Amino acid sequence: MLKMYAELAKSGIVSLVLISVTGGYLIGQPHDQPFNGWRMLGTLLGILFLASGSSALNQYQERALDLLMPRTRNRPLPSGRMSEAQALTFIGVTLALGLALLAFLSWKLLGLGVLAVVSYNFFYTLWWKRKLPFAAIPGAVPGALPILMGYLAATGRVTAPAGIYVFLILFYWQMPHFWVLAHRYREDYAQGGVPTLPVAHGTARTVKEILFWSLGYVALALLAPWFLDVRWIYWIPAFLTSIWVLWTLVGFSREPDSRHWLKFFLTVNFSLIIYLGAAVLDHWSYWIMGPIWIRG
Repeated sequence: MLKMYAELAKSGIVSLVLISVTGGYLIGQPHDQPFNGWRMLGTLLGILFLASGSSALNQYQERALDLLMPRTRNRPLPSGRMSEAQALTFIGVTLALGLALLAFLSWKLLGLGVLAVVSYNFFYTLWWKRKLPFAAIPGAVPGALPILMGYLAATGRVTAPAGIYVFLILFYWQMPHFWVLAHRYREDYAQGGVPTLPVAHGTARTVKEILFWSLGYVALALLAPWFLDVRWIYWIPAFLTSIWVLWTLVGFSREPDSRHWLKFFLTVNFSLIIYLGAAVLDHWSYWIMGPIWIRG
């Protein structure tokens, strides 16, 4: 039963959301203030419940569509393994808990949480995805909000350069991440009547868009020291990771229908973890080795 609810909540995606929230919080932690572990835990729990409820609501909204596509027809609702009443109860409880926790922590956090749910479950799920080939672009906004929420929880600020930067790195990452999958499963999307980019404009246009957004993603990663409090401890792994991303991107762009799609997809996903992890390590090395040795 727990495994079925984990499927409904898209636990794999939620895990990545929590990694981004953690990264945003730790990157935002001010050097001159003590670390508040309870606040970070409350933020993670609030977003865990909110993201789980939002993902489950997405599956409830798309249960008829999921039945049409081989990749998704075995999900809990279209397969009949879970009743709609069970799904709605889970959705109601998790969303209520998530919103309550975020409201307790900060009204700004609550506002961003509500914006994430509304933009994902209503604008993206019910409108953009079903009408627009480029729905992934506006749809990347709710996907990038969690890392900004983590940063906000640590700093109390939304519009600081570092906060905008972490939002943008998540925003740009989502286009290659999603469109590579959409390319791989384009026949499923066509069968379900979803006009995603590979279905509406074909492989060549999809590869060009993936190239454009991937180059922007890598460029943002390499520009991090101009926006974040990081230097060489971040720069070395970020530079090597960027070479790795570009290498697999070349392979995918040359043979998009080969196994290169999976190599590039995995590389893009791991690169995000490395970029965020390197930024956190560099930022927190201030306490470990001291400001003079690191910055000097």
